[in-house]
Amino acid sequence: MKLLISVAAILVLVSISGCDKDDKQVKAADTGLLKTQLETLEQAKQVEQQVQEAAEQQRQKIEAGTQ
Repeated sequence: MKLLISVAAILVLVSISGCDKDDKQVKAADTGLLKTQLETLEQAKQVEQQVQEAAEQQRQKIEAGTQ
């Protein structure tokens, strides 16, 4: 019975120590990382749009040359 109480007490202490004020710092760092990833994603979308436009122009030139 004492072993069970000891194990329960240790689990509670470990759980409580997991909740720390450093969590706010991690969230701030995550926000910066997320912002960077979103910016990179937006740049990739812009490049994709440019590639699509270039492919469309090339397609039109090919069609104009075959007609």
